[in-house]
Amino acid sequence: MSKYGDLNYDPRWYESPIEKYMEYKSRDSLTQTRMDKIRYTIHRSRDGADYAAWDEYVDWRKEVGVDDAWDYLDQLRDAGLAGRSVEGKIIIVQSFLEELFKRGVVNGNPIALVHDEASFDTTTKGKIKLTVDEVGQYLSNVPDPQDRAAGVLMGKTGMRKGELLNIDLMDLNLDHPEYQSYLSDRGIELHPKVKKQPDSLFISPEPTVGEKYRGEVRRAGNKRKRKTVFPTDQETKHALLDWIAMRPEIGYPHNLWTNDTRKGRKSVPSFNLKLTGRYAVEAGVIEDASDEEFTPHWFRHFFTTQLQPGRGDHPRHLEPSMIKYLRGDVMEDIMGEYTHDWGDTIRPAYEDAIYQFGLYD
Repeated sequence: MSKYGDLNYDPRWYESPIEKYMEYKSRDSLTQTRMDKIRYTIHRSRDGADYAAWDEYVDWRKEVGVDDAWDYLDQLRDAGLAGRSVEGKIIIVQSFLEELFKRGVVNGNPIALVHDEASFDTTTKGKIKLTVDEVGQYLSNVPDPQDRAAGVLMGKTGMRKGELLNIDLMDLNLDHPEYQSYLSDRGIELHPKVKKQPDSLFISPEPTVGEKYRGEVRRAGNKRKRKTVFPTDQETKHALLDWIAMRPEIGYPHNLWTNDTRKGRKSVPSFNLKLTGRYAVEAGVIEDASDEEFTPHWFRHFFTTQLQPGRGDHPRHLEPSMIKYLRGDVMEDIMGEYTHDWGDTIRPAYEDAIYQFGLYD
């Protein structure tokens, strides 16, 4: 019963709360742009977005706690959204849950608590600009092999954080006898896309937040439009092997990352906050670990900028269509061309153009 008594609410509030809420909001004479923004925030994020909508990220219909609300806030920040945008999305979710709370659909509104306690920097900051050498110096001082490998991989591929987190060992083919023995000893079969492509990494578009992929519910989505195979250069390979040599044992589907090197637990979307927080402060990249400009998404922009002609400080570049292929946002005709001639087109062009951080010189 609501605070106004038993008002005999439309049962769709309980059966289809998102659809009913959108119908309810349509009475407010909102613009279509505003209605779309509400839907993208609550129901399903826009194609190509690096963040998940509330309904994609949190299983809130059964029970939702304060930790879920903070996790949702963290993934918005990790997507590289400005403070003003993050707060706007939190307010939208807060209003949505408030309407459901009034009608007894949910038992609480933890997002309201998060909004009250979190700080949102809505000032406009200058973009963080680092050269290849500066990023290399920063990564060379990251003490944890897992975080360092993650930073190298993001810096050299431009992949999204969710795509990074969803890498399983079967997706990674490293041409090294100890790694191949490592896979064989654990009965890990390489994905067909990389099985005959040494030193390559497969990224699938399939993993979705809250849905099972390879038998495991994923807490991060890939947001990639097409299947992509990345070449793995020697520096990235070295960083990955350093981590795998000490990676604790975890079972199927044998995720590349863990969030506890002692217990071998699976990774969660916040595992590398040290990489863009404390380590970045110690290296002088940022002054405050709460700086919202330096996130995993920053590496995606860094990759794109450095490999575009005339943009970064790196003298070599890739064709724009090839950058789109690697970013995973290309059309079928380009994808078909690069997939068919991958070994003759992508690998040599990538290996010739990709910058080196100088970690193992």
